[in-house]
Amino acid sequence: MPDASKLSTATGQLGPICSITGKAMTFSEAIVVDNEYVCWEAYVKLTGAASATDVNED
Repeated sequence: MPDASKLSTATGQLGPICSITGKAMTFSEAIVVDNEYVCWEAYVKLTGAASATDVNED
């Protein structure tokens, strides 16, 4: 069960707050890193990961 002080309803749904950026998210947007919820931007910054999708604009 998540800590209630780290939850928000700012997006209209109950969800976690990113432990790095403070952004309110839904649970479907959240990524767990070292037992903390983080947003995509924080995940990329922490891990150096990037999307595997190539955008081909013809």
